[in-house]
Amino acid sequence: MLGQNVRDIRKSLNLTQEEFAEKLNLNPNFISQIETGKVGISIDNAINICNTANCSSVNLFKGLINSPDIIDKYELLNKRDKSVINQMITYLLNIK
Repeated sequence: MLGQNVRDIRKSLNLTQEEFAEKLNLNPNFISQIETGKVGISIDNAINICNTANCSSVNLFKGLINSPDIIDKYELLNKRDKSVINQMITYLLNIK
């Protein structure tokens, strides 16, 4: 599951394994091993992947860690829609 999530993140960036590995400062063979589930990743590599791909840990660990359904749905939104939701939340918190 983690390997598939890493692959999905990489593909969402339209990067090859080699290009993704270069951005992460990792060996392309290691990326291949992660994606095929032969090896896991360290916390440092998880953070690096999330920072490089500008994604949340929810995307990386989707299906591995139970998270509230609303967070999963929020992560599916585009940047503009997330901004609208964030503004609505801020507004609601400020009127209390």
